[in-house]
Amino acid sequence: MNDIILKLEQLGFSSYEAKAYYALIRKYPSNGYEISKIGKIPSAKIYETLNRLKIKGAIIESATEMGKYYPIPSETLLANLKQEFTSMIQDLEKQLKQTEPLPDIDITLNFSGYETFIEKAMGIINNTNISLLVSIWPDEEVLLHDAIAKAKKRGVTVIAGVFGNSTMESSDYVNLDSCGISSQARLGKRLTIVIGDSKEVVICEIGENGEADGVWTTTPSIILVAREYIKHDIWGKVLIDTIGKEKFNTMCNNNEILSYLIENR
Repeated sequence: MNDIILKLEQLGFSSYEAKAYYALIRKYPSNGYEISKIGKIPSAKIYETLNRLKIKGAIIESATEMGKYYPIPSETLLANLKQEFTSMIQDLEKQLKQTEPLPDIDITLNFSGYETFIEKAMGIINNTNISLLVSIWPDEEVLLHDAIAKAKKRGVTVIAGVFGNSTMESSDYVNLDSCGISSQARLGKRLTIVIGDSKEVVICEIGENGEADGVWTTTPSIILVAREYIKHDIWGKVLIDTIGKEKFNTMCNNNEILSYLIENR
C-alpha cells in the first residue's frame, strides 16, 4: 500500500488524496466516514480531500446514493494523468527552448594562500588563447615559467613586466627591477597580476613571509584597471630607458601633477 500511495504522491496527489483514492479502490461505493477509516485520514480533512479528488477527476459522487463515492477506474485515471503529463512536458520543452540565456555573469572570488594564487594563475595561463599580460616577480616567474612557455607555443602573445631577471625570452618581457625595489619598499608586499585574454584576472599581494591575499575575477572594470596598471609600468620603464633617468626626474620635478603623484603615491 505504501508504495502505491508514494507513487500517487509523485504523480501530484497529496498524501490524503492518495490515501482516499486508494481506499475507494479497495472498497466502493463508500461514504466519507468509511473512506476516512479505511484510509486513516482525519475526519476533519476527509470532505475537503474528496472535493479536491472530484476536481482532479479521480472520483465521482453517486447521483442516486447520497454521500457515496466511486473511484475512476485506475486505467482511466492513469491514462488521463499520462496525457496531462505528456502535454505538460511538451509545453515545458517548447518554453525551455525559447528561454533566453542570461548574459555572462561577472564572478569575483576573494582568496588567501600562496598555493591558491599559483593555482589561479596557472588556470588563467592554461585557459588563455590569444594574449597573456602579466606583472610578476622572479619567484613567481620560476613557478609559472613552464605554463607561460606552453601558452606561447600555442600561439599566445605574451607580454610581461618582471620585477627582476627572467628566464623568459627577452622579447616577451621588460625588466622592471628598479620599479620593483621602490614598490616593495613602499608597499611592503609584492603585487602580482596575471590577465588572460582580457577575460579574467588574478591579483595578489604577497608578503615577505609568503602570506598571500588576492582576488580572482571576470569583472571587466577590474580587468581594465589591472591591464592599465601593467601597461603603465612597462611604458614608464621604456620611457625612462629612452630619455634617461636624469631627464625623467627633471620632467617629473618640473610638472606639478607628476610631482604630486610621485610624492603622494
